[in-house]
Amino acid sequence: MAKIKSTLDIVMERTRNLTITQEEKDALRRKELLDRVRGWVQALVDGKSSVSDLRSAYAEEAAQDPEARDILRGELLGHIDPDTDIDRVLDAYTDILGLDGGHIVEAVASYRSSVDTCRGEQRERLRGVLAASGVAGSAVLPNVQADPEWEALSIRLKERFRKSLR
Repeated sequence: MAKIKSTLDIVMERTRNLTITQEEKDALRRKELLDRVRGWVQALVDGKSSVSDLRSAYAEEAAQDPEARDILRGELLGHIDPDTDIDRVLDAYTDILGLDGGHIVEAVASYRSSVDTCRGEQRERLRGVLAASGVAGSAVLPNVQADPEWEALSIRLKERFRKSLR
């Protein structure tokens, strides 16, 4: 009677002579580091951890891998959403990495100012469209958020903001 092989036995037989190159090892190590850092930053953004928790995890990782600093910086910048509160991420950026966050604060302020200006312009444009179709008066409030042009403009403004952070 033939021996029934487990899945593990079959995998071990087929991979016995395979080796991994140094480049593949480095890429795997980098991906694992990136995944860990993403988890830390997401926990910070979600409020499940504090800046001090992130500092502790980063200190351990940075002692073993100097690339951790660049990865953490990139992840923190990627999680800055100008439409929400950025204080936790900005605190981590300045406290843990020791970098100046002034340019981030300026970019967020500029973005918010642009959004307010464009939203007002869109509101007036929509008010004119409504007036031309016979809907007018002091109680008419155009819904800028539902306007497809506003959605496209909003995306462009956010893309411009992202480019300003790099």
